Amino acid sequence: MRIALAVLRRDRRSQIATVLVALGVMIAVSLVLWLVAAPNGLQARSDRTVWREVFGQQGNGAISVSSNLDSYGGTLIQRFDVARTRPGDVPVADGIARFPEPGEVLLSPALADLVRSTAPEKLGNRFPGRQIAELGPEALKYPGELVAIIGHAEVPDGYPAPDLRGGTGAYHNDYESMLTLLTRVGLVVLVVPCLVLVASAARLTATKRERRLAALRLAGASPRQVVVMTAVETAIGAVLGSVLGVVLARPFSHVTSAIPWEGGTWFPGDFVPSPAVVAAVALLAPVLVVGAAIMGLRRVVDQPLAAEQKRTVRPWRLLAIAGGLVVFFLGVTLAGQVRGDHQFTVVLLGLGAVALALVLAGPVVTSWVGRFFVGRWRGPSTLLAGRRLTGNPVAAFRGSAGVVIAVFTGSMALTMLPGLESQVPFRDPTWREDAIVAEQVKHDLTSLRLATSAPIVTMLEGRVGDEGHSTYAIVGDCQDVAKVMTGLTCRPGPAVYSSSPLPSTRFESMDHETALPAQYETRPFDGGGRVSVVIDRQLLPAVAGEVSMVGVPTTAENRETVHTALIGTLPGVRLVDGEQLDLYSDTLVADLERATVIGLSIAAVLGGIGAAVAAAGSVIDRRRTFAALIAAGTPIRVLAHALRREVMIPVFAVTLAACGAGIVVGLGLLTVARGVVGHGEMPITPWVVTPVGVGVVVALVAALACGPVLRGINPRDYAAE
Repeated sequence: MRIALAVLRRDRRSQIATVLVALGVMIAVSLVLWLVAAPNGLQARSDRTVWREVFGQQGNGAISVSSNLDSYGGTLIQRFDVARTRPGDVPVADGIARFPEPGEVLLSPALADLVRSTAPEKLGNRFPGRQIAELGPEALKYPGELVAIIGHAEVPDGYPAPDLRGGTGAYHNDYESMLTLLTRVGLVVLVVPCLVLVASAARLTATKRERRLAALRLAGASPRQVVVMTAVETAIGAVLGSVLGVVLARPFSHVTSAIPWEGGTWFPGDFVPSPAVVAAVALLAPVLVVGAAIMGLRRVVDQPLAAEQKRTVRPWRLLAIAGGLVVFFLGVTLAGQVRGDHQFTVVLLGLGAVALALVLAGPVVTSWVGRFFVGRWRGPSTLLAGRRLTGNPVAAFRGSAGVVIAVFTGSMALTMLPGLESQVPFRDPTWREDAIVAEQVKHDLTSLRLATSAPIVTMLEGRVGDEGHSTYAIVGDCQDVAKVMTGLTCRPGPAVYSSSPLPSTRFESMDHETALPAQYETRPFDGGGRVSVVIDRQLLPAVAGEVSMVGVPTTAENRETVHTALIGTLPGVRLVDGEQLDLYSDTLVADLERATVIGLSIAAVLGGIGAAVAAAGSVIDRRRTFAALIAAGTPIRVLAHALRREVMIPVFAVTLAACGAGIVVGLGLLTVARGVVGHGEMPITPWVVTPVGVGVVVALVAALACGPVLRGINPRDYAAE
C-alpha cells in the first residue's frame, strides 16, 4: 500500500490517470442515478394524480364522475364533472380542498389565472359556478397543469365512484409505461459507454503499471501485494468519483426536472432516487472499477515475464453476439406473456447482453482488419496501424468501444422512433377538421341552442346488422351530417350511404331497436373513418327525435365560443375535437424526439470522450516506442496518421455490425412497445445508417487528441527509459 501511495504522490501520469478515473466514475454515477430516478418521477406523478383513476374502483357509487380532455389556445385541459348520487361526506385526495357541490368549481392555479385573463364566453363559461379553492400541487401532474373539477346536480352518463381519492397509484397510462421502457433502455445502453470511459481512464497508464508490477513480482512481491497495490491506486480515484457523482446528482435532478413530458415539466422532488438506490450505486461503482482493474492483472500475477508478449483474441467471442440476440428475443417473447413491473426485465437483460457482446466481439474484428491491412497495404502509416491492431487488438479496440455502443444506440433509437411515433394517438378522420362533435349526449339541447348561433347537427349512433356481424352507423339528416362528416356527398331523397352492402336491415341503438324498410336506395360513401354507414332519418321514423351525438361546424372566429357552449351546456359529454387530438399527438411525438436527441447526444459525447482518453492513453503507454521511432527518423506526421488509422479503422468496421444489431434490437423493442400500446407500425427509414457516419466523425475528432500528446514526446525519452 505504501508503494502505491508513493507512486501516486510522485508519478504525474498516475496522478492524471487517477483524476480521469474519478471524472469517469463521477459521470457514470450521476448518469445512472439520473436514469434510475426516472421511474420515481413517473411514480410521483402517478401518486399525485391517482384521484383521477376512478374507473374500475370497487365501491358504492357515492358520486358520479365524467373525465374529459379539453383545450384552449393550444394547451390541453383536464376536466372532471362530478355530482353526488347520495348525501354524505365524500373523501377527497390531498390537494383538493373539498368535494364541490352544484355550482362550485375548483381550478388549478394556472387555469384560474387563465380564466381571469380571458373573456368568459371563450373559456370561463366552461366552468359555471363559484370557484371555492385552487387545487394544490399534491393533486397536479406537473407545475402549470390546467385542471378543473366542476360540481353539478347530476352528471348524465357519468362513471360511479366511491370518492375522489382514486385507486392504487399504479401506472395506468400506456405512454407512461412506454417512458418507463425508454428510461430503462437508456439505463442499459448509456451505462456501457460510461463503463468504457472509466475503463479507458483506468488503463491510461496500464502498460507502465504492468511493467512495474511485473518487476515487483519478479523481485519477490506476492500476488496479494500486487493486487492490493492495484486496488489502492484505482480505489482512490473511484471512491472520489463516486462521492462527487452522488453530490452532483441532486443539482442534476433539478436540471432534469425542466425537461417536459406529456405537456409539462416536473416538480423538483420528482427526479430523486431513493436513499437505498443512491447507496447501492455509490458503493457498487468503485467495487466494479476496482474489480475490473484487478481482473486485468491475471497475466502479471500468474506470468510476470509474459507482460510484454503479444496478445491475441479467440474467434469464439463472435458467438457472444448470437447469444445476446437469443437472450434478447427470448425476453421479447416473454414480455408479450408477462404483465407488471417485471415485464421488461428479461428484455433489458438481453439488450445489455447484446451491447456487451459487441464489446467482446470488437477485438476479433479489429484483429481481422489489422491482418487485412498488413497483408495488402504498403503505406507506412497504414502498416504501423495494422501492426498495432494485430499485435494488441483488445487495447486497439478499447477506445472504439464507446463509439460502437453509441452507434448501436443510435441505430436502435432511429429504428424505434418512427414506429413509436405511429403508436401515439392519431386524429379520427371521421369528422371534418372544422367540426366539434359531442358524444354520449343525454341532455336537453335548449340551453345549447340559446348559447350559440352556430348550426347544430343532431345524430343518433348505433349498429346495423345481427349479432354475428354488424357495422357502426349514424342516423341523421344527410345534408346536416355532411356539414361535420368527411367524405359524405348527399343527393335529394332518403337513402343509405355505405361503402358496402349492409349485412341486414336491423338497426340497434342504445335505447331502441328497429328495422330499415324492405326497399331502400344505397349510395356510395367512403369517409375513411370509423363510421361506415350513414342513414337518412326518414328511413327510420321510429327513432325520429332521438339524439346521442351533436356536431357543430365552426369557423376560426367562433371555435372557442362554440367549444365553450358545448362544454358549458352539456356537462360530462365527450368532445371529439381534432385540434385536441393533434395537440396530444404532437406533444407525445415531441417528447419521443426530445428523449431520442438527449440519449443520442449523451451516448455520442461519452463515446467520444472515451475514445479520446483511450487514444491519448495509447500514446502514453507507448511513449518509449514512439520516442525510438522518432529518434530513428520517423516523421511525426506519419505517426499521427498511424494513430488516427488505429482509431478509425476498427470504428468503421465494427460500427457496421453495431448498426445491424441496433436495427434488429430496435425492431424487437418496437414489438414490445406495440404490445404495450396495442397498435402501431414498424417502419425502417434510411436514417438508421446515419449513426455509422456520425460515429466515424466522432472517432476522428477523438483521434485528434493524440496529436498534442504525440508532439510532446522527445527522442531523449527513449534514453531516459
